[in-house]
Amino acid sequence: MMDIKEEHKALLRGMGLEDEDFALFDGKWVNYEIDPEKGARIYDPYYRTHYNEYIGIDGWSAWSSENDTFMTDILKPAWEEAERRMAASPRPGDKEIADALRAKFGAKTEADEQ
Repeated sequence: MMDIKEEHKALLRGMGLEDEDFALFDGKWVNYEIDPEKGARIYDPYYRTHYNEYIGIDGWSAWSSENDTFMTDILKPAWEEAERRMAASPRPGDKEIADALRAKFGAKTEADEQ
């Protein structure tokens, strides 16, 4: 586990990282660097942390000073639309599912035995 300075943790939290993410910093697969002008960026090619923005093919995020919200800007409206559609779409109950399985496969289901 890497030793992360408290002032660096503040920058990393500003990028969306949570306190439990700091235990993942091993210096190899999860790492970070600080630049006095650009801020912080993380190396997390396998998205092990809570960082939700784009990580480049080289495994590095954008610098914190860039305020990169590209992925959030794209995904937030998509999630909202998915939730809207799920709320508008009726979901079958256990009986309807059991009836559909019985109609398709002709066998007794676990719901029939209860």
